[in-house]
Amino acid sequence: MLNGVVSMVNKDIESFIREEFKTGIVREKLFPMMTKFGVRDYSETVHSLGLNYITAIGREFNEVVSLSEYPVYPHVAIKGYNEFKIAENNEVYGVSKANIISQVRPDSVWFDKFENTPVLICEFERYENNRRKDKMLKEKIQNLLVAYHQLGSNVPYILFVYWSYSGIAAEGISEYISILDDGFKTSDGKNVAGINSRRTKYLVYHAIAKGNKENLTINQWVSIR
Repeated sequence: MLNGVVSMVNKDIESFIREEFKTGIVREKLFPMMTKFGVRDYSETVHSLGLNYITAIGREFNEVVSLSEYPVYPHVAIKGYNEFKIAENNEVYGVSKANIISQVRPDSVWFDKFENTPVLICEFERYENNRRKDKMLKEKIQNLLVAYHQLGSNVPYILFVYWSYSGIAAEGISEYISILDDGFKTSDGKNVAGINSRRTKYLVYHAIAKGNKENLTINQWVSIR
């Protein structure tokens, strides 16, 4: 820790995110297609906008480095080391293939500029109130949990944002979100634990898209948790 900088980053980052989603200052300044012009719902257009917007929020926060689609390097701490550092510090972390569940690439990862440790991981995914289609949404939440553990189970914030068309009731979303608390079991029977709530807090938002498939604005971001 450098003169309390880390604790200040952790303290301020939540209020910074919540204020931006409420006011949309960064959204208005950098993403006019989300707030004014609209975008066609085609392929991954909305997903690309959402993840880049969230990354851009991090870049407006002076204390962090914010990266889109950043691969998390699977690792475990080498016995005898207690100090937490990110996976790129090879003198502290090694890789054990037996402990790798899967390789994941969160939509946005923020790092503390002063300590080079991850402070936030985020996923942004569509919700359609369709069990078959929403399988991807469930997998995104599971990926967040895998990334969290692969980063040492010591990431201060997890941010999950789901988006949908206006008027779609997010039925069953609490079941998916509960994975962060309760963990899950992989297809081959491995148990993945939930977050450590003493170290980590998760934020959940619903981004509401208004308009039609040919022209959507995404300018309403509602706090769910």
